[in-house]
Amino acid sequence: MDIPKHLWRFPTREAIDSLAQRFGLPNEPNMQDWEYEVADPDRVEEFLEAYESGELNDDECFTLMETIIESFEELKTDLDLDARWRRILSALERRITRHIYSVYYWSCIENESEEDCWRVTPYMRQILAKYRQDERFIEKPERTGAEQS
Repeated sequence: MDIPKHLWRFPTREAIDSLAQRFGLPNEPNMQDWEYEVADPDRVEEFLEAYESGELNDDECFTLMETIIESFEELKTDLDLDARWRRILSALERRITRHIYSVYYWSCIENESEEDCWRVTPYMRQILAKYRQDERFIEKPERTGAEQS
């Protein structure tokens, strides 16, 4: 994965537990990538409303956004024609610091061809192009002991 390490972020156990309870989602110890396994295109509006409600903490918002993006990935309709997708893209940009990892991840930057990626990739690449050079998101080289003296 070509995401700068200082931007890595993953769902927390607490966020998963809270969201599972809130939405009545399965939450078993053997579930790997819970945020993707519980994605459901039929519940996009419900997930979006919760995300936009202001009732979730930062970790819950991050985790739920991953579920929402995966839900759109599984949706069979044209994303360009879905107003809810535009709401998600807008939310990603408004909270870019919270979601920069997700934007990088779904941008699939390790593959040049978007055909080898997800259907959301072109949209994520557009957002990433706007923020990739932002100094908050550029990995700074670690200084060695000799450089620090």
